[in-house]
Amino acid sequence: MSPPFRRRAAVFVAAVLATVVTTAPSASAGSTGPATPTGLWASTIGTGISLAWEQPRTGSRATSFRVYENDEVAARTSTTATYLEVPFGSSHTYTVVAVDRRGRESVRTGPVTGRSWLYGYNPECMPDPGVSITVTEVTASAVALAWTRHPLGGDLELRVDDRSLGWMSSTSARVGGLTPGTAHQIALYRYNRCATGGLYRVASITATTAPGDNVRLEAPSGLTVAGRTDSTVGLSWTAPPGPPPARYVIYDGATLVAVTADPTAVVDRLYHATGHRFTVAALDAAGNESAHSPAVTARTENCLTEPPRPAAMTVVGSSPSSVRLSWTFESAAASYTVFDGDTPVVTTRYPEVVLTGLPSASEHAYRVVATLAQECGESPRSRRVEVTTPDGPAARPAAPASLVVSGNVPGVWPSAAQVTLAWSPSPVGEPPTGYRVYEGAKTVGETVGTSLTLSVGAATTHEYVVVAVDAAGQESAPSPRVTVRAMYMPPP
Repeated sequence: MSPPFRRRAAVFVAAVLATVVTTAPSASAGSTGPATPTGLWASTIGTGISLAWEQPRTGSRATSFRVYENDEVAARTSTTATYLEVPFGSSHTYTVVAVDRRGRESVRTGPVTGRSWLYGYNPECMPDPGVSITVTEVTASAVALAWTRHPLGGDLELRVDDRSLGWMSSTSARVGGLTPGTAHQIALYRYNRCATGGLYRVASITATTAPGDNVRLEAPSGLTVAGRTDSTVGLSWTAPPGPPPARYVIYDGATLVAVTADPTAVVDRLYHATGHRFTVAALDAAGNESAHSPAVTARTENCLTEPPRPAAMTVVGSSPSSVRLSWTFESAAASYTVFDGDTPVVTTRYPEVVLTGLPSASEHAYRVVATLAQECGESPRSRRVEVTTPDGPAARPAAPASLVVSGNVPGVWPSAAQVTLAWSPSPVGEPPTGYRVYEGAKTVGETVGTSLTLSVGAATTHEYVVVAVDAAGQESAPSPRVTVRAMYMPPP
């Protein structure tokens, strides 16, 4: 029997009290790739982890992102967040790169390290770690602010001179209409759900505006979302009373995203399924900034208008009775369907598969289609890969008649579990000499019996098939597939 197998694709990420990282600076002006993502942050969602980051608007536009653990790609996505599954109670360190349409990667972010939850008490009841807030720009009429995400997540309330600017999930803000040459008190607050009425200040700073003219235009009003796509948000607003502004500036948090002379704008270079907090301010001829309009939040469309196709489809191995395929997909997928010509032959959750029970010396033309996450339909088909199985015996053992999960128990606490698979042999054909269990395109176990126990990561999800093997090493067609989420033992 082969040794216990833990699938790398399931060992993605782990953290509960995660580190918020200041990333490497954006690519220099001479760089030909996209800018480096910023603000990489990790937070536990149940037994998995959610990663989030931001992408600067400089450099070539990123079309996808890759999450690395060491030098292995742990996840690919076309938006600025991803949910990843890890064995319960394990630690991992990750970086993220942006990728442009030509496949060029940015410099990696700084690392973020996390560990899945190991304690039995509410993290909200621990001493609040707070967040770090900085002033990133100061003028006579405005300040720009940036802060790290709270390790436990949740929206933060921004107050300037004890005036609330609302609750926000973003990590930056622009505040205009300020008095020049004046110290302004800035604070962030968060609800701690461990205590009743637990509103706590988690960060504070003082910012002093530069000297200048105290005359200010009134703020624009009526900011509304006028339309959206997977990469743009349209905005419109009402001009302030009095002299017409020289121009308007639109901010997403503290990031300047548009300048216009008209009370409308379309913000582009956004990513699908991302949330934004927009404000607009009026500028006079001298560049003095009005107070900002009340913020409007908007989310780009969840589904990509032009999703990528699976790429780099490769035959990684073949025998007279099987073919192993792998591919990449630079977005989130719920599953993949492999076609032989126009006939679907298998659907799997992994970007790899082994196709068994094939005739010797048979010709095949494979393509793969991704079923997109969030019920967003299908991707275009990949390019075709052609393969002919080698010559060999014509006989094939009969496929196992069934496959079930007969056991699923936690193992050594906290990160291990044991999954037992059982199947019934085919009632027809010659008895096989053994059985082989596959996960994706990898062999995870072999046995001469009709059951097998596998050690896996606790709380991880797996998809298995079993094939019969004859004395010549030829494989049957696969059994029905089963998917199982391994049990885990929560801490006391």
